[in-house]
Amino acid sequence: MKKFVYIIICFTGLYYLFSSCITPFEPAGVKDTAGILVVEGMIMETGTTIKLSRTVGINKESDSGMEDVYNAGVQVIDDGNNTVAVAEQQILDGKINPGTFVVNGKITFMPGTKYALAIQIGGKQYQSAFVSPVQTPEIDEITWKFYEDKSMDIMVSTHDPEGEINYYRWAFEENWEIRAAYFSPFVFDPIYRILIEQSITGPNNTYYCWDSDVSKSILIGASDKYTEAIIKNKRIHRILSNNTRFSYLYSILVKQYGIDKEAYHYFENVQKNLDQVGSLFIPQPSEVRGNINCLSDPDETVVGYIIATKEVVARVFIDMENNEGEDWHNCGDQYEFFLPDLYTAYLNGLGISYVYYEEDLIDRYVCVAVRCTDCTQRGGTKNKPGFWPNDHQ
Repeated sequence: MKKFVYIIICFTGLYYLFSSCITPFEPAGVKDTAGILVVEGMIMETGTTIKLSRTVGINKESDSGMEDVYNAGVQVIDDGNNTVAVAEQQILDGKINPGTFVVNGKITFMPGTKYALAIQIGGKQYQSAFVSPVQTPEIDEITWKFYEDKSMDIMVSTHDPEGEINYYRWAFEENWEIRAAYFSPFVFDPIYRILIEQSITGPNNTYYCWDSDVSKSILIGASDKYTEAIIKNKRIHRILSNNTRFSYLYSILVKQYGIDKEAYHYFENVQKNLDQVGSLFIPQPSEVRGNINCLSDPDETVVGYIIATKEVVARVFIDMENNEGEDWHNCGDQYEFFLPDLYTAYLNGLGISYVYYEEDLIDRYVCVAVRCTDCTQRGGTKNKPGFWPNDHQ
């Protein structure tokens, strides 16, 4: 008889990771949850990425509760048992990205053909169910709405003209430009105790920065309860007030995937677990099933659901400058210093926001909290996205 395990799940990044528990918890009927294979990813014509990891056990210490799988053979096969593509370990910056396998090339979905993921780890073979590719409809529009509490919702709308696709999953990447509250004409060097002049148009200024993030939750939607296959204004992201995303210019790239009914219910079940659990543990665990099995040992528990789908993307830019609302800068008081005292200002976490001149010579400096003169103090970096639409540096 096939065994099922109750799993504690916390979503981050692309799909999901198991979280370690603060309070030891052992699912009923399961002596040890260590070593459970977790498979994440989707089969796509371009961009197929598969993540393999194993649980380290609920009662063992681990930051993520997972360990990466190395030296696995990963292939995409069709229902004629032909190898369609081979996924190789991903190399980033000349180093292996642990547990991540990518198809370096394009897969062409053939009409009437089903696809599966085949995995070999050591002497064991694993395989997902054969699934038909889902042709994802285009994104109709991405909209947003500001609220009185200075928060904002981002929503997506889509529909299938053929009326066949009723289930969806989304992910997103967001980027935003951060501007400091004040442009600092000088930066104090504490080592040499000198002022370094900076230009607002120079590449090393501390006035313009950029930050980024990705979706970390399950974003699914269904239109099967309606007479038409339409998703209208589905909220996929909420941005709370007093946030650096409201500084200047914001962009979100929405990724849309058509999924089948079984995949939708799988992710829905996982989401229910998350709603009960939070991010710690589940007092009354629910069963999580996927479509991946160990062919070598049918009783072995494997977690994950593989689908074949097409990725559709859309990007929007949102002007945040006039919707800032609450003052997220929170710069506090301003102080005046003469040159000999700037080291003291630096030690007290202050930056130069303004300079007073007298007879063309600098007389004194106005300082505020350095987080308001240095955008990197707000989590920003000077890594400007290549697609950014302005000339700021």
